[in-house]
Formats: sequence, structure tokens, C-alpha cells
Amino acid sequence: MRRILTVVISAAAAVLLSAASGIELKDANGVLSVRAVAADVVRIEYLPVGAVSQPTEMLDPASALRAQSVGTASGTALSTTALRITASPSEVQVRTADGRVSVAIDRVALAQGVLRLTHRQTDQLYGLRSYGLSDSRDPKLARANGLTRDAGAPVKAAAQGDGGAPLAYTTEWGTLIDSVDGEFANANGVLEFNHGSRKNVEAYLVLGPPKRTIEVATDLTGHPPMFPRWALGFMNSQWGTTEAEVTSIVATYRAKQIPIDAFILDFDFKAWGEDDFGEFRWNSTSGAGSVAPNKYPDGQSGQFAKDMAAQGIHLVAIMKPRVLVENMEHQPTKAAAEATAKGWWMPGKQPYVDYFSKRLANDFDFSKPDLRAWYWQHAKNLFDTGISGWWNDEADDGFDSLGFFHMQQSLYEGQRSVSARRVWSLNRNFYLGAQRFAFGTWSGDIGTGFKVMADQRPRMLTMVDLAQPHWSMDTGGFGGHPSPENYARWMEFAAVVPIMRVHNTLGEHRQPWVYGPMAEAAAKRAIDLRYSLQPSLYSWEREASRTGVGIVRPLFWEFPNDSSVANIVDSWMIGDALLVSPVVDAGQTQKSIYLPARQWFDYWSDKAYVGGRTIDVQTDAATWADLPMFVRSGSIVATQPVELFAGQTPIKEITLDVWPDAHRPAHFDVYDDDGETFAYERGEWFSQGVTATVVNGAVTTVFAKPAGAFHSSVERYRVRVHGMSGGTATWNGRSIAIASASGGAVSEIVIPAGQAGTLVVRAR
Repeated sequence: MRRILTVVISAAAAVLLSAASGIELKDANGVLSVRAVAADVVRIEYLPVGAVSQPTEMLDPASALRAQSVGTASGTALSTTALRITASPSEVQVRTADGRVSVAIDRVALAQGVLRLTHRQTDQLYGLRSYGLSDSRDPKLARANGLTRDAGAPVKAAAQGDGGAPLAYTTEWGTLIDSVDGEFANANGVLEFNHGSRKNVEAYLVLGPPKRTIEVATDLTGHPPMFPRWALGFMNSQWGTTEAEVTSIVATYRAKQIPIDAFILDFDFKAWGEDDFGEFRWNSTSGAGSVAPNKYPDGQSGQFAKDMAAQGIHLVAIMKPRVLVENMEHQPTKAAAEATAKGWWMPGKQPYVDYFSKRLANDFDFSKPDLRAWYWQHAKNLFDTGISGWWNDEADDGFDSLGFFHMQQSLYEGQRSVSARRVWSLNRNFYLGAQRFAFGTWSGDIGTGFKVMADQRPRMLTMVDLAQPHWSMDTGGFGGHPSPENYARWMEFAAVVPIMRVHNTLGEHRQPWVYGPMAEAAAKRAIDLRYSLQPSLYSWEREASRTGVGIVRPLFWEFPNDSSVANIVDSWMIGDALLVSPVVDAGQTQKSIYLPARQWFDYWSDKAYVGGRTIDVQTDAATWADLPMFVRSGSIVATQPVELFAGQTPIKEITLDVWPDAHRPAHFDVYDDDGETFAYERGEWFSQGVTATVVNGAVTTVFAKPAGAFHSSVERYRVRVHGMSGGTATWNGRSIAIASASGGAVSEIVIPAGQAGTLVVRAR
């Protein structure tokens, strides 16, 4: 039975209602509730009298964190192993147990529906919103200096490339407010969130580094399901195709030995406007009214998808948030008639001329659950005929922040109801919470050129800042025709982002061979690099599903104590091991790159650099044959032989390159599963932790006992210890063969995979 204490604590007649695990402070206007949901996370809620609202759809209904209670309350104080919280009629103060970090929440403002948080004026703020398609702001990650009460940051996702989240954080604390839309303001060390969508304020405060804030935000709003393995490969998207052309393009990729896993189909593949439900089927007949008849003769039967699958190609379908409202006789289509009868149209939206079919169309209101169920019932035809992923387009302009959220919710929940195959999607904006629907985002219909390419860096990093680990761009630009150099450099950039794909407007092509032999060679090297890194990328994809921290990480996430990285947008981390800094300027022969503290190694040459400073590296303006990439000392990077597509052959051996550090253990989780289904959610996965340390000049690498019920095809690990010349090696105390590689600078040992044990390498 809950124990309640009633104590008068001030002349303001506030009353304390305290339980062992939390504090409730009551006044004439409502009740303030303070509870620790984790040792380093506080839930603060103000419930106005008669004005309580339900949680928004941003919060995951399945979140366990939201309901937890930890710590001990005594009077107006609450403590955990990490935090000390005190409540009064005027504020809630939260500080770390050592007193190093402290913030305060204004209780009076909470009663007015405003979160007002006092913090250090020197704090740099992250999160809030991403840089959208038409954003012209200075491309800084941190927003503390330019964010004032007179020029706030709206939390919204209703235009191309936008991202929004009621999430603000520094390198030491973060806050998440439950709201769809709203506005942040910051001045003189006071952060405010106003104009939220709920009558009562529900906020979470994290005292910890950035990755911890992202983890908490993910726990509260939903974990991203793992993308299928093929989605970490290369994809070709194209507007303007036929079955014959796609078949020819794929054959050319294979003949040129350029890896590719997916082809994304634009408007052309559908029977858009041909009949009552042409928006949901292939353009496989030449019926009257077809915009472009019989483009995919083997599409509706499923044979085309089978032919592509036999070559390792997954097909992705474009989806629009609308249907045509009239048939060729200017009578309502069956789809439109049903939408009208059931009130499914977007409120206030009038029919308009669809630019592709030139016929009247109208937009759906995907916030309605029955519409979402109907939409999937019809989209299921595409899934049944071989579509593997969804490309949702145009649910932004004229829609609210949850347009794509709800549209992809329809497809995600529908596909999961009929299949164990993983869901994959691409959407043109993002609002926090959408990630739980297998939700990728791309930056919109961008132009081409070096400046546009460079602008994609802050757009990616600010989107990742919002706890969206899955981002993409139209590599090469959607509109215009890139120069060969622009294309080559863009492909190198794309190789080190979460989703690698090219796209183009009607009449353009983005295949590597279109841009000449030099650009083609550079593009193939970039794609090959991505495919060689697949074991690392897949392990970091697993981490994204578990924590929200994925493949791409802003530098301040990994180096929160280094103030020099606060606003860096030209470099980022791939996992916790690799720092990349793509070339984005024409004719560039030298690039300045900041390396955080400790030692770094050039990934390609193993040249060592001392960190904590900016270095100048030479770049190849003649052949565009380089991508600046550096390995952090104390890292393990896993690679494999390059395949033409995921699962081309069972992988029997992966290479573990170890860059040891006497002060930082190197760690990597070798992860594997079937790559296609949700069986990993039931424990059907393989994971083996690998940790390398330096002790008395020897590198000791411990392979933990494997976990999980999946049987991996990998039989051998080829361990390469960098900086060790020859020497001796033992595996579980027994001598084992050791070889020298890379001119003697690397010691190479082959050991069995999936076995617990200790490998010790000693130099001569």
C-alpha cells in the first residue's frame, strides 16, 4: 500500500505528498510530480487541475523506462546513486552526486505550461531541429549562441529534409519534453520550451554525456528496428525507368563488378491513373488511361522481382500520400469514393492536379487508424509481388509534423502483421518517435554541385543529433548534372553515411559509368570500401537498435570533453573507431582536419598522428582516389571480402584489425544474425565481444564466450595487430603461427571464430 505523507512546507500553502520513490508537490493550480526513472534520469510532470492530457504519439507506448521508479525520497529530497534532487514551491534542482553538474526547473513556469530550465551560460545546446532543405543558417551543430527568446527554434518537421524533436542537450545534460511541435528559446543560461501540444508538462532530465541522452530518448520514444543487411549496401534510385532499362542497368553493375543491393523505383513502375487502385499496383498492362502503359510487363505477376532477386537485387517502391479522385470519365474512383465516405481526406485540403498523371488527386489524413489499415490492405499487393522496401514521398508540404510518421506507421504495422521480413523505409522528413517504424530519412530534393554536397554534412549530423540514426541523401543531387569530380567525391561521401544511395530527376542518370572512367573508378573504390566494412557497419547497426547510437556519430558524442569539436561538421565518427572527413571542394589538394586527443592512424597507410590538433593532409585532385579516414588508437575494425551483394556467399572469415592503445582498451562486438527477419528479437543472434589491451608491451586480446542462439557462418578470425613487428603469439597459452604483413608493421594471426579464448601477441 502506498505510504503518503502530508507536510505544509511554505507560506504559499504548497503541500508535499511524498512516497518512498518520488515527490509530489501540490498547490492550488495542480500537482508537481518528481520521480527518478533511472539512476541518472528524472521524470518531472506538472498536472494542472482539470487539464490533464494524454501522452503524445512521440512516446513509445511500450517504453518501460517511463514507468520505472528508482531512488529514495525523504521529505522534499530524492536521491539515487547518481543524482540528488530537491523540490520546493519555486523549483526542482537536479545535480550529480558529486555536485559537478546542476540544473534547475522553474515550478511556477511548469504551471503555465512552460519548461524553464536554468543552466550554465557557457553550455552549448544540441538537438532541437535539423537543417532542412532550404535552411540558410550558419551550419553549426551547437545552437546556444544564436538561440534567443526573440528568435526561438521551432520544433517541427513539415518540409523537405526537416527533422524535429523536443530534445535539447549539452555534453553533460539533456532534456526531452513530450510534445508534438513547440518552440525552444535560450538566453542568459535559461532554456525554455513553450507552445507544446499537451496541457500538462511531462519532461525528462538526463545528467550524463550526449550518447546517454540519445539512449534515454530512444528508450522513451522507441528503438529503431534493425534494417535488413541489404540496406547497408549500395542502392540505385532513379526517376524514369522501364523493366528493360532496370534489367540492363543491373546487368551492367554485375558485369563491371560494382556491388549493389537494391534498385528504388519511382513513379514509373505503377499503374498511376489507370484504374480505381492503380496507385497500388504495377504498370503491367496497356489499358486505356494508363499514363505510360506496360512499362513493367512482368511486375504484377511477381516475375520481375524474382528475376531481380536471383541477381541479389531488392526492389523498393515509391509511395505517395494520395490517390486520384477521378477516373477517365471524370467519375470518382472507388478509392476516392471510400475516402470521402469515411472522412479520410486531409482536413481543408482541396483536390489538385497531380503533376505526374495530370489528373485530380487529393491527400490522405494518415492520423486516422482505419485509413492506415486500408492503405496497407492495398499496398500489400506490392509487397506480395516482390517489393522489399518503401520510399514514402511528399507527405511533408501541407502536412503536419507526423505526416510521414503516420504514413510509415501504416506500412510498418501492416508488413509486420503478415511477414517476418524486416521493414525498410525512406521518408522526406523526421519527427522523433518515427524511428520505431523502421524509418529512414533523406534530405529532400537537393540540387547538384559542390556547395550542395557540402551542405549535406550539417544536415546529416543535425538529423543524427535528433536520435535518428538512419539518414540518406540524393547522392549526385536530385536536380542538375554533377561534374565527374563532383560525382566521384559525392560517392566517397555517401560511402560513410548511414544509407548509401544515388538518385536523379527525370532524364538524368547516376550510374558510375555515366561520369567517365576516372569517376567510375573512384565510385567503385568507395562502394567497395563500404562493402568491406560490412561486419563493422552491421555491428554498429545493432548498436543503433539497442541504444539509438548508430553508424554515424558527431564528434562531440565520442569526445564530449573536447571543446574544439563542438561545431565541427566536416568530420564525423563511423562507430567509435573511424574518423572520416570527405573531400567536398573542387580541385582540393590539401585538407585541414582536426583530430581529437590521443593517437590516430591513417586508415590507408597506417601513418601515425598525435591528436588534439589540426593536421594538413594531401588530397588527390588528379584522380579523386582518396577519402581521408583515420583510426582512433584503442580500436578494432572488422572487415570482410567484398561481395557484389549481401549474402552472395556465406562469409567464412572476417578480419579484425586491432590498433592497440596502452591507455584505452580496444573493444568490438562481432555481431551476426540472419540479416532478413525479426528473429533477432527472439534471441536468434550471435555476438562475441572482443577486447584488446596492452600489458607490459604485449597485446592481449580476449574473446568472450559467444552469446545468442544464431549459428554464424564465420569460421575464422584473421587478427591483425598494428604496430607489432613479427614476434610470437599464443592462443589460450599455446603457441600459434604468426605472420608479418604490411611491410612488417602488422602481425597477423588466424584463430577459430566463436570460441572463447585469449590471444597474446608479443613483439620480438
